[in-house]
Amino acid sequence: MKIFKVSSLTVVCLLLGIIIAMQYRSVKVNNTLAVYEQQRVNDLIMELLREQETNEQLTHRIEELQKDLEFYRNDSKSDAETIEKLKEEILRLEIIAGLKTVKGRGVIVTIEGIGNAPVDDDNILAVLNELRAADVQALAVNDERIIATSEVRRSGGYMMVNGRRLLPPYVIKAIADPDNLEGSLKIMEGVVDMLKYYNIKVDVKKEENVIIPAVRTDGTVLRYDMLEPVE
Repeated sequence: MKIFKVSSLTVVCLLLGIIIAMQYRSVKVNNTLAVYEQQRVNDLIMELLREQETNEQLTHRIEELQKDLEFYRNDSKSDAETIEKLKEEILRLEIIAGLKTVKGRGVIVTIEGIGNAPVDDDNILAVLNELRAADVQALAVNDERIIATSEVRRSGGYMMVNGRRLLPPYVIKAIADPDNLEGSLKIMEGVVDMLKYYNIKVDVKKEENVIIPAVRTDGTVLRYDMLEPVE
């Protein structure tokens, strides 16, 4: 009888030890994820502010160059080389500003919830921010081009991007070095591991020919009618 009591006490102690260890691990994981998410949000805010300023400057510069191009076209003394250089510069800036459809090597990331697990805007933003940190050159979510003024927010069962309702699965296209992009997402305890914890499946595929459409120019995404350049 005494041996039975000792054995029972030992089993109880072992079970308590396991439960305490599991709770400690759960708390530790939750704290780590909370710190990670907050840092990513802070990084994203700073990155968006920098990109918005850059995009506004690019837009004004494109307008200036287009005026110069029109002037040189109407000037009979202008040579073809000057006009061609202006065209090339305008095209380069339009590509950077997201005004042209582009293609290149990169990754395609598919995000969807497992079972009834919802995908929040924070989840999408976490992936976008990680790709930005890997020096991505162009981004799109479900073929909506992502620029500095793009909003990504959840509204009911939809994800709103550039004023449009998107349904899951959410497909993020990114152009840059595929190995760097994949590595930044799949790093241990990185964004992919974090989303798995919340029952969100993330599939990352490297592609040799990723096509990303231009941003829409219907006034819903690019808005700068109240901006004036500072001389």
